[in-house]
Amino acid sequence: SDDLFYPGLYELIGRSCWFLPQLVYYIKFQQEFQCAEIDLLHLYYIGFMCLIMCIIIVQLVIVVISSLGTITNTEPRARIKKYLYMRIALMCAEMVWSFIGIVWLAKINWSACSKLINFGVFANIIFCWIAFGFIVAILVVLFDPISHLPEHDVTTKRHVLYTRLKSLFCFCCCVNSGNSRNQHYENSYRQISAILEMMFRGGNLTPSDVLAGIVLLSNKEKDQFRRETKIQRQYQLNRLSRPDEHHLAQWMSINTAAYFIKYAVATYSWPYYIYMNNLRGFRELCCFECCLGDSSVHALDTDEFAGGFIRGDTKSQRNWRAFKFLSKVKDCDLVYANFTNDLFFVPFCVLVDHVKKTVVITIRGTLSLRDVITDITAECEYFDIDDLRNQPCHVGIHNTAVNILNELKSLALLEKAFEKNPDYDLLVTGHSLGAGTAVILALKLKAQYENIKCIAYSPPGGLISTALADYTKSFVMSVVLGDDIVPRLSLRSVHNLKADILKVLHACNLPKYKIAWKYSVGFIWNCDEDQSEMDDDLVSDDGNESDCDPLVNSISSGDSSKMLLENAKPQSKLVEVAIEAASTAKQLISDLDRQEKKKVTLEVKQMMNTVYETYPELQLPGNILYIYRVGARSRKRSQVGYMCSKVVCCLCNLGSMNQINDSHFDSRWASRDEFRKILITKRILIDHFPNALEHSLKYFYSNQTFLA
Repeated sequence: SDDLFYPGLYELIGRSCWFLPQLVYYIKFQQEFQCAEIDLLHLYYIGFMCLIMCIIIVQLVIVVISSLGTITNTEPRARIKKYLYMRIALMCAEMVWSFIGIVWLAKINWSACSKLINFGVFANIIFCWIAFGFIVAILVVLFDPISHLPEHDVTTKRHVLYTRLKSLFCFCCCVNSGNSRNQHYENSYRQISAILEMMFRGGNLTPSDVLAGIVLLSNKEKDQFRRETKIQRQYQLNRLSRPDEHHLAQWMSINTAAYFIKYAVATYSWPYYIYMNNLRGFRELCCFECCLGDSSVHALDTDEFAGGFIRGDTKSQRNWRAFKFLSKVKDCDLVYANFTNDLFFVPFCVLVDHVKKTVVITIRGTLSLRDVITDITAECEYFDIDDLRNQPCHVGIHNTAVNILNELKSLALLEKAFEKNPDYDLLVTGHSLGAGTAVILALKLKAQYENIKCIAYSPPGGLISTALADYTKSFVMSVVLGDDIVPRLSLRSVHNLKADILKVLHACNLPKYKIAWKYSVGFIWNCDEDQSEMDDDLVSDDGNESDCDPLVNSISSGDSSKMLLENAKPQSKLVEVAIEAASTAKQLISDLDRQEKKKVTLEVKQMMNTVYETYPELQLPGNILYIYRVGARSRKRSQVGYMCSKVVCCLCNLGSMNQINDSHFDSRWASRDEFRKILITKRILIDHFPNALEHSLKYFYSNQTFLA
């Protein structure tokens, strides 16, 4: 019910802003209503204003009640149900009244009344339908379809989630569920619904509760330098073990990662090229007929080898031309390119790099909603490799790797590449989803190509088993930047995050609307600071709950009771009674908090035991090269000003987003244990963008500081 505060407030403001002009309009032009069917017209306007007035009053009460209590303390909001029923009745009456207005407009003689009167009635009808659409949208977004179901009714919950997911994805992807080929979609929806049901089981959390918990947790990771110091101390105490640099393959270096990143980001083709080059990229790719004379634009060679092995591209070969611009590869070096995108199939290219004497397979990451379905189809698939039997891995990424492998074999692409270049090495690379696919593809090609190499840029954390992760250390290098969430993302880490959210929500006594408001203000006006001042009010630095409740603050603040007792006169019985009452209240609150914490801790333990029994532990592959920021921090600036500067740069073609970043970087080899926990910072998504990773690697390449 606390989710109704901001939607209700917005509707309250909108209706008030509409009601006042309508009231003035009716009073001022009352004489204009003297036209045909006067009784119906007056009745309509008076009824309309009465309805709006009643809705405003009820909506105000709903907003006030929804602001009471906290996220976990719902008792003060228990009486909101009857006002919601009243609001629904008023909404139905409003719809009936709008139909009366439609009937009046259809039957009335338009010439009998003033055009201004007719326009007013028409505007009221439009406003009613807009308000109704807003309410329906809010209900679709906020309605929790499984919270009312019994905790043990897992089958029904999963079926409800499956139905909603199928409707959403079929609408967005335009998937025809009648095709037999979409059986893979059906299986994915069932697996995703099972994962979501497990994720929201227990705790009675809504999506907005999760967001509020993430805001509360964000303070714990506010200082990246403090984290780095803590991690280095853990290495010194032998709690973490990093790869030994002397035992790593010679090619595993930041120099190699900086060189091959261009192929991984180039697979994002024209969307990435336009994003990085703004209007100039749009002009070159979409209007290339007008700028073929530009030195940076080259038409495809007429070589039949290149043209015949590009599939899934547009007639103007927009994807391939963008790939060339980004990777600087020549047409004659292309072996095969397939830009088709479907469930469990992403675009990939096979090419030859004569500088490094390497045949490169580069695979694209997540860019479409189908790729998102592949990502979150995160249950386990088991396969064998060498002496390792029944090893689990991410099922969606595994299926993608199998489909690419089948195409490589059916067209004999690697055989054609090595036929002309027999002494070259084989390297598989990709970013994000493409990185995970590259790892599993390299595992499956390992038996045929013993010297295969793989560079995985920002691979997903829940990818392969611990045994497979150890097995890939000889030929896989993972590259992770800063606070990137994807390498820390797995089913277990998500449930660990849920456990932390449950703890912090029970610890803080602020209502949800205050958390959202303070965080929004801090983000808009202080986006480049790691945390706003609000975070210190919500959660303390040591991870314990802050004193969010003013009552608790007033009772437990320092030794105020002792000071008051010392300053009071002996005969002042009133002060003694007040101090005794305060101490009793403090003890009661402390006992209640202790009982509540024990209950939450027990629920969290039971939940995590279920998760560990259901999902095996999946890890990052290979040796992990970790890149992090050091030195100067970005200057403080407003998010509004930042967005305005980005728009100006885009319109004026002054550069891309990575030119704003002036960070300095360092690198080291990291342990997989560092990435078991999801960090909550403002860079968890930015650090995953391919341009951010490419910029950090170019920093080392340009400074020739290969520290790893």
